[in-house]
Amino acid sequence: MDRYFKLLIILFFTFFLGFTLTSNTSLASKTENASSIVQKLIEKIQNIQETKYTEEEKRTEFLQVIQTFFDMNIVAKASTGPYWRTATSNEKKRYTELITELIADVTASQLGDISDVEFQLQSSTPKGDKMVIVSGELLVPNQSKSKINVNWRFSTPDSDVPKIIDVEFENISMLVAQKEESVAIIRKNGGVFSALITAIEEKLRK
Repeated sequence: MDRYFKLLIILFFTFFLGFTLTSNTSLASKTENASSIVQKLIEKIQNIQETKYTEEEKRTEFLQVIQTFFDMNIVAKASTGPYWRTATSNEKKRYTELITELIADVTASQLGDISDVEFQLQSSTPKGDKMVIVSGELLVPNQSKSKINVNWRFSTPDSDVPKIIDVEFENISMLVAQKEESVAIIRKNGGVFSALITAIEEKLRK
Protein backbone atom coordinates (compact mmCIF):
# COMPACT_ATOMS: atom_id res chain seq x y z
CA MET A 1 0.00 0.00 0.00
CA ASP A 2 1.24 3.46 -0.81
CA ARG A 3 3.02 5.01 2.18
CA TYR A 4 1.09 8.26 1.76
CA PHE A 5 -2.23 6.40 1.79
CA LYS A 6 -1.16 4.47 4.92
CA LEU A 7 -0.32 7.75 6.62
CA LEU A 8 -3.77 9.12 5.82
CA ILE A 9 -5.43 6.05 7.34
CA ILE A 10 -3.30 6.34 10.49
CA LEU A 11 -4.13 10.02 10.84
CA PHE A 12 -7.84 9.33 10.32
CA PHE A 13 -8.06 6.64 12.98
CA THR A 14 -5.92 8.67 15.37
CA PHE A 15 -8.33 11.59 14.99
CA PHE A 16 -11.41 9.37 15.24
CA LEU A 17 -10.15 7.58 18.35
CA GLY A 18 -9.19 10.87 19.95
CA PHE A 19 -12.61 12.34 19.17
CA THR A 20 -14.39 9.29 20.59
CA LEU A 21 -12.34 9.34 23.79
CA THR A 22 -12.91 13.07 24.20
CA SER A 23 -16.66 12.66 23.65
CA ASN A 24 -16.88 9.80 26.15
CA THR A 25 -14.85 11.78 28.68
CA SER A 26 -17.08 14.78 28.16
CA LEU A 27 -20.25 12.71 28.64
CA ALA A 28 -18.81 11.09 31.77
CA SER A 29 -17.94 14.50 33.16
CA LYS A 30 -21.46 15.78 32.50
CA THR A 31 -23.13 12.82 34.20
CA GLU A 32 -20.81 13.11 37.21
CA ASN A 33 -21.42 16.86 37.45
CA ALA A 34 -25.19 16.39 37.30
CA SER A 35 -25.10 13.73 40.04
CA SER A 36 -22.93 15.98 42.18
CA ILE A 37 -25.33 18.88 41.75
CA VAL A 38 -28.28 16.76 42.93
CA GLN A 39 -26.36 15.86 46.08
CA LYS A 40 -25.52 19.53 46.68
CA LEU A 41 -29.17 20.42 46.20
CA ILE A 42 -30.28 17.81 48.73
CA GLU A 43 -27.65 19.03 51.21
CA LYS A 44 -28.92 22.59 50.79
CA ILE A 45 -32.50 21.47 51.43
CA GLN A 46 -31.34 19.55 54.52
CA ASN A 47 -29.61 22.69 55.84
CA ILE A 48 -32.78 24.72 55.35
CA GLN A 49 -34.84 22.10 57.16
CA GLU A 50 -32.43 21.94 60.09
CA THR A 51 -32.30 25.72 60.56
CA LYS A 52 -35.04 27.50 62.51
CA TYR A 53 -36.22 29.93 59.85
CA THR A 54 -39.40 31.94 59.85
CA GLU A 55 -41.81 31.11 57.02
CA GLU A 56 -40.64 34.16 55.07
CA GLU A 57 -36.97 33.31 55.60
CA LYS A 58 -37.61 29.73 54.52
CA ARG A 59 -39.36 30.96 51.39
CA THR A 60 -36.38 33.20 50.61
CA GLU A 61 -33.96 30.29 51.08
CA PHE A 62 -35.93 28.05 48.74
CA LEU A 63 -36.15 30.86 46.19
CA GLN A 64 -32.35 31.03 46.21
CA VAL A 65 -32.20 27.25 45.75
CA ILE A 66 -34.42 27.41 42.66
CA GLN A 67 -32.43 30.31 41.20
CA THR A 68 -29.14 28.49 41.81
CA PHE A 69 -29.92 24.96 40.66
CA PHE A 70 -32.63 25.41 38.00
CA ASP A 71 -32.44 26.91 34.52
CA MET A 72 -35.56 29.01 34.88
CA ASN A 73 -35.20 30.56 31.43
CA ILE A 74 -35.68 27.14 29.86
CA VAL A 75 -38.43 26.22 32.35
CA ALA A 76 -40.33 29.44 31.65
CA LYS A 77 -40.14 29.00 27.89
CA ALA A 78 -41.04 25.30 27.91
CA SER A 79 -43.90 25.68 30.39
CA THR A 80 -45.88 28.05 28.17
CA GLY A 81 -45.70 26.09 24.93
CA PRO A 82 -46.47 28.02 21.73
CA TYR A 83 -47.65 31.06 23.67
CA TRP A 84 -44.09 32.00 24.66
CA ARG A 85 -43.60 33.38 21.17
CA THR A 86 -46.63 35.66 21.56
CA ALA A 87 -45.41 37.24 24.81
CA THR A 88 -43.64 40.59 24.92
CA SER A 89 -40.13 40.86 26.39
CA ASN A 90 -41.55 42.37 29.59
CA GLU A 91 -44.14 39.59 29.86
CA LYS A 92 -41.47 36.92 29.42
CA LYS A 93 -39.32 38.52 32.11
CA ARG A 94 -42.22 38.90 34.52
CA TYR A 95 -43.47 35.35 33.96
CA THR A 96 -39.97 33.95 34.54
CA GLU A 97 -39.78 35.81 37.86
CA LEU A 98 -43.24 34.64 38.90
CA ILE A 99 -42.82 30.99 37.96
CA THR A 100 -39.54 30.95 39.91
CA GLU A 101 -41.34 32.31 42.98
CA LEU A 102 -44.20 29.86 42.54
CA ILE A 103 -41.93 26.82 42.35
CA ALA A 104 -40.02 28.07 45.40
CA ASP A 105 -43.28 28.48 47.32
CA VAL A 106 -44.51 25.01 46.39
CA THR A 107 -41.15 23.47 47.31
CA ALA A 108 -41.08 25.30 50.64
CA SER A 109 -44.61 24.19 51.52
CA GLN A 110 -44.02 20.55 50.53
CA LEU A 111 -40.49 20.02 51.83
CA GLY A 112 -39.95 22.81 54.31
CA ASP A 113 -41.23 20.95 57.36
CA ILE A 114 -39.92 17.50 56.45
CA SER A 115 -36.66 16.54 58.13
CA ASP A 116 -33.96 14.05 57.15
CA VAL A 117 -34.66 14.02 53.41
CA GLU A 118 -32.07 11.95 51.55
CA PHE A 119 -31.42 10.95 47.95
CA GLN A 120 -30.17 7.52 46.87
CA LEU A 121 -28.56 7.71 43.44
CA GLN A 122 -29.37 4.89 41.03
CA SER A 123 -28.12 6.17 37.68
CA SER A 124 -26.92 9.20 35.76
CA THR A 125 -27.60 8.81 32.05
CA PRO A 126 -26.73 11.11 29.14
CA LYS A 127 -29.52 11.82 26.67
CA GLY A 128 -27.72 13.07 23.60
CA ASP A 129 -25.08 15.78 23.99
CA LYS A 130 -27.15 18.37 25.84
CA MET A 131 -29.07 16.51 28.51
CA VAL A 132 -28.52 14.19 31.47
CA ILE A 133 -31.11 12.39 33.61
CA VAL A 134 -30.18 11.62 37.21
CA SER A 135 -32.44 8.93 38.67
CA GLY A 136 -32.88 7.60 42.16
CA GLU A 137 -35.08 7.50 45.23
CA LEU A 138 -35.96 10.37 47.51
CA LEU A 139 -36.10 9.03 51.06
CA VAL A 140 -38.65 10.90 53.15
CA PRO A 141 -38.95 9.33 56.63
CA ASN A 142 -42.12 9.46 58.73
CA GLN A 143 -44.33 10.09 55.70
CA SER A 144 -47.10 7.95 54.21
CA LYS A 145 -44.78 7.20 51.28
CA SER A 146 -41.20 7.02 52.49
CA LYS A 147 -39.59 6.31 49.11
CA ILE A 148 -40.31 8.40 46.02
CA ASN A 149 -38.89 7.63 42.60
CA VAL A 150 -37.42 10.81 41.15
CA ASN A 151 -35.73 11.80 37.91
CA TRP A 152 -33.81 15.06 37.66
CA ARG A 153 -33.53 16.26 34.06
CA PHE A 154 -30.50 18.46 33.42
CA SER A 155 -29.59 20.77 30.58
CA THR A 156 -25.86 20.27 30.00
CA PRO A 157 -24.49 22.91 27.61
CA ASP A 158 -20.77 22.61 26.95
CA SER A 159 -19.78 25.97 28.41
CA ASP A 160 -22.05 26.19 31.46
CA VAL A 161 -22.74 24.36 34.70
CA PRO A 162 -25.53 21.75 34.30
CA LYS A 163 -28.87 23.04 35.53
CA ILE A 164 -32.16 21.31 36.29
CA ILE A 165 -34.96 21.86 33.79
CA ASP A 166 -37.46 19.29 35.06
CA VAL A 167 -38.13 16.98 37.99
CA GLU A 168 -40.28 13.86 37.72
CA PHE A 169 -41.81 12.43 40.88
CA GLU A 170 -43.18 8.91 40.32
CA ASN A 171 -43.07 9.62 36.55
CA ILE A 172 -45.12 12.82 36.92
CA SER A 173 -43.26 15.68 35.27
CA MET A 174 -43.23 19.04 37.04
CA LEU A 175 -42.63 20.77 33.72
CA VAL A 176 -45.43 18.98 31.86
CA ALA A 177 -47.88 19.64 34.69
CA GLN A 178 -46.98 23.34 34.76
CA LYS A 179 -47.24 23.57 30.97
CA GLU A 180 -50.71 22.02 30.98
CA GLU A 181 -51.89 24.46 33.64
CA SER A 182 -50.30 27.51 31.99
CA VAL A 183 -51.60 26.73 28.50
CA ALA A 184 -55.09 26.06 29.88
CA ILE A 185 -55.17 29.47 31.59
CA ILE A 186 -54.00 31.30 28.46
CA ARG A 187 -56.51 29.47 26.23
CA LYS A 188 -59.33 30.14 28.67
CA ASN A 189 -58.54 33.84 28.33
CA GLY A 190 -58.51 33.96 24.55
CA GLY A 191 -54.79 33.42 24.09
CA VAL A 192 -53.81 36.47 26.15
CA PHE A 193 -50.43 35.77 27.78
CA SER A 194 -50.85 38.47 30.44
CA ALA A 195 -53.79 36.50 31.87
CA LEU A 196 -51.31 33.84 33.00
CA ILE A 197 -49.22 36.48 34.75
CA THR A 198 -52.28 37.79 36.56
CA ALA A 199 -53.31 34.28 37.62
CA ILE A 200 -49.90 33.50 39.13
CA GLU A 201 -49.75 36.87 40.89
CA GLU A 202 -53.11 36.11 42.49
CA LYS A 203 -51.98 32.62 43.50
CA LEU A 204 -48.83 34.00 45.15
CA ARG A 205 -50.86 36.54 47.14
CA LYS A 206 -52.97 33.83 48.78
